[in-house]
Amino acid sequence: MTEREETEKRLVGVVLNVAKDDAALVVRLVHAACSRMGLPEPIIMASSAGDPGHIMTRRCVDAGCTTVIAAGGDGTVRAVATELIGTDIALGIIPLGTGNLFARNIGLPHHDLLLCAEGAVHGDPQLVDTLALSLERADGQEDTEVSLVIAGGGLDAEVMADTREVLKQRAGWLAYGEAGLRHVAGARKAVTVELDDGTTADFRVRSVLLANCGTLQAGLQLAPSARFDDGKLDIVLFTPRHALDWAKIVTKTVLRTHMEVPVITVKQSPSTRLSMAEPMPFQVDGDPVGEVTSVHAEVVPDSLIVRGVVPPLLEDPTPDPPVADITED
Repeated sequence: MTEREETEKRLVGVVLNVAKDDAALVVRLVHAACSRMGLPEPIIMASSAGDPGHIMTRRCVDAGCTTVIAAGGDGTVRAVATELIGTDIALGIIPLGTGNLFARNIGLPHHDLLLCAEGAVHGDPQLVDTLALSLERADGQEDTEVSLVIAGGGLDAEVMADTREVLKQRAGWLAYGEAGLRHVAGARKAVTVELDDGTTADFRVRSVLLANCGTLQAGLQLAPSARFDDGKLDIVLFTPRHALDWAKIVTKTVLRTHMEVPVITVKQSPSTRLSMAEPMPFQVDGDPVGEVTSVHAEVVPDSLIVRGVVPPLLEDPTPDPPVADITED
């Protein structure tokens, strides 16, 4: 096949959150990126309030797209990625959300839509890990979800569910801080953690996270050792008892220190099961998904092709946390 024939076979689809301010600009940028390289005109599909991108992605796949771009927030990215996992179709990302967490973690220039559009269309493809989640409810119902960044129960889920939309539009990611202050004083809850090797331990947590990657807005690192391509997930348990414990957690997170904080426990494993003593609110990549009583999480290595990934220039010197030997709280 000639280079021209290969180029003509590359069809780009875009799943676009048209409610975002820069939606029209994104369409122009993607059209320009395709035109410059002689690619066919992209297929543009709008997501909806009821579907952040699942059906639209399937339609792009059925139309023969070799790349599907998620243009929206983390919810749009996760919806498109869910449909592309395990296929040879690449995911492109043009971040338009409040957090844009997956875009940040894979090194995209999330403040520059032109560069993101170029990377989404022409960037080199790279395999990344995803997390497969099975959520069990109090009534016995089971649901499956996919996480690209961080899923978690407790405080973080309460914050995601109670962040005021108007404040998000005005203050951006700082709105999450306002919600956090309103919920931080809540009670700890009992959770049993089981790792892949059968090791178990009981904790009383204010929050428990399952991280495929661990960087938040402003460079804050909740799980510094989490990597999107290492075949492991990080289980991060926060067990603060009082305000001083919270101060230690904030100091470590904001200053990125390597000091040991007894009320933060981090373990790595290919899979884990969390069993809650009582229903706990849960979120997946910032999307509240209701209360759960049990969560099984498993890394699916190299399961998603993403265009434009920028590997970190320097490796984090923080040593990997141990895989087993969980100590009880």
